[in-house]
Amino acid sequence: MTAARGNNVDPDVLARVELGLAQLLRRAERTTAATTARTGGHDLDRSGYLLLHALRDGGPQRVQALADRLGIDASTVTRQVVALERAGHVERSRDPHDGRAVVVTATAGGRDALRAQRRRRATTYTEVLADWAPEDRVRLADLVERLNADLDAYKRST
Repeated sequence: MTAARGNNVDPDVLARVELGLAQLLRRAERTTAATTARTGGHDLDRSGYLLLHALRDGGPQRVQALADRLGIDASTVTRQVVALERAGHVERSRDPHDGRAVVVTATAGGRDALRAQRRRRATTYTEVLADWAPEDRVRLADLVERLNADLDAYKRST
């Protein structure tokens, strides 16, 4: 996205997007917590959920690789890993190719917690989006993926 393209955006539309996203994030967190409480599960915080998701998709990884993948600082990943390790969701070990580096691996408990969280979220969004037309659900997924990609690109360029 270039500055020239951004200058053509209606400020009222930008205000709706900004407020809508702030509300969405708050409501999504609140809804996830309520679903977890109702079903008696253990809730992963957003950071833990995303880190375990990255390990599920990419397998065991170094802290720096996780930081790059998640678009955050390695020290932040280290703090998240420590919390997940205390909860029994990940293990840290020395990289066999470079003893100075640490490799993070999801434990069976971490994989189970991620699966349970994903099931709860899927159940919630199945209910929330039940009355949406299938093409609207696809469009939402496409636009959310596009927004995430554009936010990542913006962060890398600034």
